[in-house]
Amino acid sequence: MIAERYYQQGVAAELRGDISSAIAAHKQALASDPSHVHAIAALGRLRFVPPAQPFLDELRRHFTARICEVMLEIRNPCNYRCFYCVAKGHNNEPVQDLEIDKIEQIYKGIHADLIVTQLECGGGEPTVHPQFPDLIRLASKYGAVSFPSNNSQNPERWLPKETAKRILVRSALHPESESEERLERYLRYARFLMDAGCSFTATFISHPTRIAKIPEYRKRFSEFGISLVPVPFIGEYEGRSYPHAHTQEERQLLGLQDDNTPWLRRIQPHANRIRNFRGIPCLAGAQSLYITGKGDLRRCTYDLRKLDRPLEKAQPCGVKSCGCGLLLDQLNTLSTPDVHNYWGSFVGLKPVRFNAQESARSRGYASYDDAMTVEQIRMYDALMAAYGKDEYPE
Repeated sequence: MIAERYYQQGVAAELRGDISSAIAAHKQALASDPSHVHAIAALGRLRFVPPAQPFLDELRRHFTARICEVMLEIRNPCNYRCFYCVAKGHNNEPVQDLEIDKIEQIYKGIHADLIVTQLECGGGEPTVHPQFPDLIRLASKYGAVSFPSNNSQNPERWLPKETAKRILVRSALHPESESEERLERYLRYARFLMDAGCSFTATFISHPTRIAKIPEYRKRFSEFGISLVPVPFIGEYEGRSYPHAHTQEERQLLGLQDDNTPWLRRIQPHANRIRNFRGIPCLAGAQSLYITGKGDLRRCTYDLRKLDRPLEKAQPCGVKSCGCGLLLDQLNTLSTPDVHNYWGSFVGLKPVRFNAQESARSRGYASYDDAMTVEQIRMYDALMAAYGKDEYPE
């Protein structure tokens, strides 16, 4: 109640045009209750100073397409038990039937230039779900589809071949695949998917205990024409929080400091410093939707409130700790022509013409990824400062 009273005082002060008093009142509200969403949102809105983003300003003038990301829930057990799994203890859920018709009704209500569906599996292996082929047919009908997999199941069983060109399989090589027999099976299944028309990426979860294996597996994968990309481990190990705790040598091996590393991976260690985005305007519910297997629509996997329909614009985040990636209205992974052109190629859309490299260099950057890295980190720091994420930690 105290926090709400201060918040209302701040609203009244802003209506009078007294911005300094409004800011002071919202600070008092957060000193009383750091989780007060409306006070966080108001403080950030009043204090936010846009950082210099000459490259991104130019990019936004050229790119106006609306991309909608759909996170589609599918639940069933995983057939692996990786020691580092972030879903450990929760990856043995019984198979939950999918309400395919209800899910499709939500798709029909999405207004976007491009829809990209990603399956949210909760630690399970999606290709073992008995309705998996039906789900792939549905999602691919409305756009591109991407899902994680351990690539342990024979794709001849689960792949509807007519959908292959719209599918990206994001597969991770896990310890259970490290015997010679299983590794060869993994590589054989990968080649089958690629030859059928699917896009396929192989990642290596770089747990601190496994980083030394990167060169060995890269060499073996290259013999099959498959690139193996190491990705940072995200989680706790021996009292340290990763990927922030990786040493300089480990970052080099992971490619986090490589000039050719995409900007999103470069900023990960920095942008994971604070993941409390409560109160900051977010695209979840508007351009990023979460659909449960039962056909319920939510903003995201962490916000359990149901929506009747997608939101029209960004709204303040309502959860304390975000694991969605970057979907903030002013810092997100959707509003770029490279994302549009990549996923648009799956469904036959014409690419957006924007010479990102030339534009970046004309503004003093060595490359597109350098420009994105520098300017997105500036935005992250500006948002965290404006919304009091260091001042009022929850």
